[in-house]
Amino acid sequence: MPRYQEIALSLEKEISHAYQAGQYLPPEQRLAERYKVNRHTLRRAIDELVLKGWLLRQQGKGVMVLSKPVRYPLHSGSKFTDNLLNAGAKPNSRVLSFSQTNANQQVANGLGIAVASPVLQLKTLRFIDQMPISIVFHHLRLGEHEKHLSQYQQGSLHSFLKQHCQVELRRQHTVVGAQLANQEDCACLQIDGSHPLLTLQTINVDQAQQPFEFSISHIRAELVELSLEHPL
Repeated sequence: MPRYQEIALSLEKEISHAYQAGQYLPPEQRLAERYKVNRHTLRRAIDELVLKGWLLRQQGKGVMVLSKPVRYPLHSGSKFTDNLLNAGAKPNSRVLSFSQTNANQQVANGLGIAVASPVLQLKTLRFIDQMPISIVFHHLRLGEHEKHLSQYQQGSLHSFLKQHCQVELRRQHTVVGAQLANQEDCACLQIDGSHPLLTLQTINVDQAQQPFEFSISHIRAELVELSLEHPL
């Protein structure tokens, strides 16, 4: 492994345990002396962490530590709110819109229904510590839960469904992708069009193992790390 990558890994570990967002690293010359390398090698190491979203160079001030990415496990029982609370973050969700629409091919495939079938569509904006991190387009089958969902405004959607509708969802299948932010993403997530996003397409099933929700999430890639579990 090149020396600058070794230094980047060492700094990443140190930042995880010893720094808070908004603090500054020591001057580059001091770090270069600590690692016994020239400043060019040290800069390459810092550049690695700038690209990963851990650090930000500020002209005339130095290198600032950014908010660390939150690790989000992907498994059948994983839930946005619970996972982030366990990670020490303060998550929340807010409803942007709620309507009935007709399923396109993608939604129909996810829910196992015919194209153009009516479905419920919720659009939510998710936050970590008051910072917007993702837009989620939820598509749900019609049913008795519709009258309750009209009252949903914020917090965990799945917890709301469990408490008010006796519907308990589990993740059955997730496809992970990436794209650049579109105009709606930019407006809601407070980013520009060059910003990379993680995308998740998820099928959630109910207690009868029937597809109940098909969701599409657009997530700020620098704020969330996905952790995939592989049971033995």
